[in-house]
Amino acid sequence: MGRLFNVVKGIIFMCVYIATTMVIPFLTFTWVKEVQILGVGIVLTQHDYDNIIFWISAFGLLISATAFFNYSSPKQSIRKGTFAMVQIILNCLYIWSYKFSGATEIRFEIVFEIANIGFISINVQNMVMLYMGVYFLTILLKGYDFFDFLLNRKTIRE
Repeated sequence: MGRLFNVVKGIIFMCVYIATTMVIPFLTFTWVKEVQILGVGIVLTQHDYDNIIFWISAFGLLISATAFFNYSSPKQSIRKGTFAMVQIILNCLYIWSYKFSGATEIRFEIVFEIANIGFISINVQNMVMLYMGVYFLTILLKGYDFFDFLLNRKTIRE
């Protein structure tokens, strides 16, 4: 019964990570590509749109796969600690791919009928750097937990 529960829990968390790391960003970038507001077209002028979607999808697949193995592993096992650490490192690479793919500087052109009226530029680089800092602290915490478990596993299991 415990193994089946762990597999179901792994599948549920894998689906959650697929939704949050792949589906929502893909739909957001697709929806934002061209928006009409009161007859005024707002067009995303991101040149590397396909490159951004590729890297977000690639890291999203890896994160989802490690989420399955992380959440389907038994509690306090070396496998769970290893996959948790790998998943956190992949999350850092996922955020890093946002930063260096050009997704932190989002530029829209405002098009009214035939003429371009102007542009809007949104810079979310500081928010991404803050998120990377939080993940760095999480890596330190998970690393400490992992090595603490390796050193004290006999006393923890008793």
